[in-house]
Amino acid sequence: MKDKLMKYLSIFFLGSLVGYIYEVIFYFLMENRLDNAGLLFGPWLPIYGIGALLITFMSKYLKNKPLICFFSIMLITGILEYSFGYLGLNIFHIRLWDYRGLFLNINSFVCLRSVLTFALGGIFLIYIIEPFLNKVLKKYNHLISYILIFIIILFIIDIILSIILKRTPYLY
Repeated sequence: MKDKLMKYLSIFFLGSLVGYIYEVIFYFLMENRLDNAGLLFGPWLPIYGIGALLITFMSKYLKNKPLICFFSIMLITGILEYSFGYLGLNIFHIRLWDYRGLFLNINSFVCLRSVLTFALGGIFLIYIIEPFLNKVLKKYNHLISYILIFIIILFIIDIILSIILKRTPYLY
């Protein structure tokens, strides 16, 4: 049980970090803008961590069918992105991202480019990152458990400070 929890926490935080790095690089290249567009102060975007977990859970059943896996990841990440975008705008009155004008966008919350990018990232996660992570977790189990505890504490502090200081993301 502890090993599975460590694996899923590692995937969540890796996904959150990779998502943050992806967003920073993407907006720097596309808009020459270098800033933290997330809701938190730290270098993580939890929506990517949630997506990575959903992809990991789904891959147990579809890993042996790469094409079906790819399209399933597109669907899962599309639903996740649409849901978070919709909730952000309609519940919290914050537009977290805006895909207006992009090909095959749905209410500006999701578009073809985003789900294709996430599907490629998900395939990389399933076939490359997850097997590598499993090996690392087996070899360095004790060390990684301490690292995860430290990261969880930082994450909780970040959430608390972001709420108290009312961190506002870059609004588009």
